Amino acid sequence: MSHNESKQINIVFASDDNYAQHAAVAAASILLNAEHPEKMYFFILEDGISEKKQRKIQQTIESLKGHIVFIPVKGEDFSSFFVSAQLSRAAYFRLAVAHLLPQNVGRAIYLDCDLLVFADIEDLWYTDMGGAVIAAVPDCGIMASSRSRKEKKACIGLPYDMEYFNSGVILMDIDAWRNENCGEKLAALVKENDYPHHDQDALNELFLGRWCRLPLKWNVIPPVWFMFMKVVFSPWRKEAATARQHPAILHYAGGYKPWEYDIYEGFNDEYYKVLEKTAFSDAKMPQFDKRKKHRSIGRQMVRLKIGGFWGSLFGKQEKNL
Repeated sequence: MSHNESKQINIVFASDDNYAQHAAVAAASILLNAEHPEKMYFFILEDGISEKKQRKIQQTIESLKGHIVFIPVKGEDFSSFFVSAQLSRAAYFRLAVAHLLPQNVGRAIYLDCDLLVFADIEDLWYTDMGGAVIAAVPDCGIMASSRSRKEKKACIGLPYDMEYFNSGVILMDIDAWRNENCGEKLAALVKENDYPHHDQDALNELFLGRWCRLPLKWNVIPPVWFMFMKVVFSPWRKEAATARQHPAILHYAGGYKPWEYDIYEGFNDEYYKVLEKTAFSDAKMPQFDKRKKHRSIGRQMVRLKIGGFWGSLFGKQEKNL
């Protein structure tokens, strides 16, 4: 059966108990923007999500006409991999995704939990990958930084004329992934190397020069959203500005998460709007990580204003480019 005939769009999240609410919000944002929400099948790779929170995720997805399957993953299987304050073991589950999903799943979209979807994800689903095993979005923050480029050259052999992708949004040809034993190869790479960007570096090394490029709008990360100066003066300026003005997926990668602050228009109001439509609408908000007490929201709001200025200056005005 060709992908076009398939009635099922497979979406994968990996979450522990702490991120259960955010997975529900991300899933709800997909369903609220989908023309055919009933086609959406969510596979949650879960590491210890409580029964109560699992019920809330299920209630959220099913009330918006989606389908859900929980796949328990033993986090200890990944305990030898590097974790940090911001990176949980669940981040590594994407490396084993083909092994964890049911055998009849031949294609999937993997998404991080700290994002919001504003477009119909079916448009991403039907992307022609040109025979590549994965499709992903270039990481402008890393590519526009000469220091990061040097680091990537040293640690994964990335040539200066080649793009590096962000692993928060990946369209996967699961059949091809299984055929090439990508999961085993990635696990070996992660165990052998002390990568600065962990699983993301492993993916970039394995698929060096052989991944399909997706438009920036499918994974708008902070360097693009805020239009950092290194991006403004980069070859990606126009595409970044347009993606910033019309994001299909806004990815809160990095340290500032939308749930950690009261509502600030333009920064996290969309997160709160979607939260209201989930079974987590009664959650106590904001949920601030005490380790980040010095992180001021004021700085983010200034960055957003600057980003908006560059975005409107260089971005194309048409919607849905």
